[in-house]
Amino acid sequence: MQGWLGGVVQALRQVALTFRDNWGLALLSLVLAISLWIFVTDRDDPERTARFSSAIPVECVNVPVGKAVALSCSEPESVTVRVRAPESVFDRLTADDFRASADLSEVTTDEATVTVRVESTESRVEIVDVTPNQITVRLENVTSRSVPVRTRLVGTPPRGFEAEEMTLDPEEAVVTGPESLVGRVAAVEADVNLTNRRTAFDETLLLQARDELGGNIQGVNVEPESVSLHGEIRQLEISAAVIVRPDVQGLPADGFSVTAIQTDPPFVFVTGPAEVVQSIDLIGGVTTAAVSIDGSSVDVVRPVVLQLPQGVTVNQPRVTVRVVIAPTQSAFTYNVGLTAVNVPDGLTPSLDQAVVRITVSGLLTVLAGIDAGSLAAMVDLDGLAAGVHVLPVEVQAPSGVSIDAYTPIETAVTLSLP
Repeated sequence: MQGWLGGVVQALRQVALTFRDNWGLALLSLVLAISLWIFVTDRDDPERTARFSSAIPVECVNVPVGKAVALSCSEPESVTVRVRAPESVFDRLTADDFRASADLSEVTTDEATVTVRVESTESRVEIVDVTPNQITVRLENVTSRSVPVRTRLVGTPPRGFEAEEMTLDPEEAVVTGPESLVGRVAAVEADVNLTNRRTAFDETLLLQARDELGGNIQGVNVEPESVSLHGEIRQLEISAAVIVRPDVQGLPADGFSVTAIQTDPPFVFVTGPAEVVQSIDLIGGVTTAAVSIDGSSVDVVRPVVLQLPQGVTVNQPRVTVRVVIAPTQSAFTYNVGLTAVNVPDGLTPSLDQAVVRITVSGLLTVLAGIDAGSLAAMVDLDGLAAGVHVLPVEVQAPSGVSIDAYTPIETAVTLSLP
């Protein structure tokens, strides 16, 4: 293509040089150059004639004073066009590159057939034909009336929240348009999106004229076009973590006692109306169904349900209660007589303390079978000579019994000859 362009430029230069001397030759050269340019351009970017794929909406202009177009501008409301344009231009055309209009300035009746005129903002586009090229227009008297402003709720707040009163300003709007359309308007509505709303909010929303069934009505004007809205959101439910309190009833078998009470999990999350959840004692928690340990001598493990107030739900409806039961431990104190053992031959002992006070502990079932006679307290005199000696006190208890304390832990012993 550059070779052709170079030829065109050279030809134009030749025309300029000879233009002064030979007008006829100059004019012929100019015509040849232009023809050559057209030939080259048409070969690289040929023209295309075809029907444009998108429909072009028709706009009614110069509508008579006091009149309005009924329902829609026409039947049909749009037209299609067949155009001619260079290939490169045709490929990038959109509906926005065209304007279809019907001039109603000469219309004097309520129904008329008018010609549709289509223009393109692209200078290299030629309109070949319009389908249909005429439309029927129906006119009505323009009227206005006041209608209430309402809200239409779209979406829902999160679980546990509820939309309350919506305050609108203004509360009425004026719709203007053809009588048949204005008569169908039941209200103008603002669409309020409640999705994920948790708190009060303020918005400015566009108004849309709608009929009794909630359908949009096109072709009327709404004044004002928007409304100021204040919306309140109320929290219906709240959640809180509360302790699980087991309800253990009964007594274990004789000689056994409860050493621990465990729950799994130890706390749960409850959800419900705010006033109900707030009435739950968060320290005392929620109780379980009753778990009986009556007569048990081993651990009691039970899956049980929770006792919840009306309207409250919980993330885990069942918990496990474990009651640990073990033999009962106890302690007793006895006064035991102190005796001397391994007394040397030929000597007589004399003890400063005659009684030792001994405290023992163990299973209650074992302790129940012993008395002071089951215990022993002694001093060992083996290998001692006559005289006064301070000696440790030794105590003994049956198997299964622990000696917790005793007093005295030592005593003076006098060994003398008879």
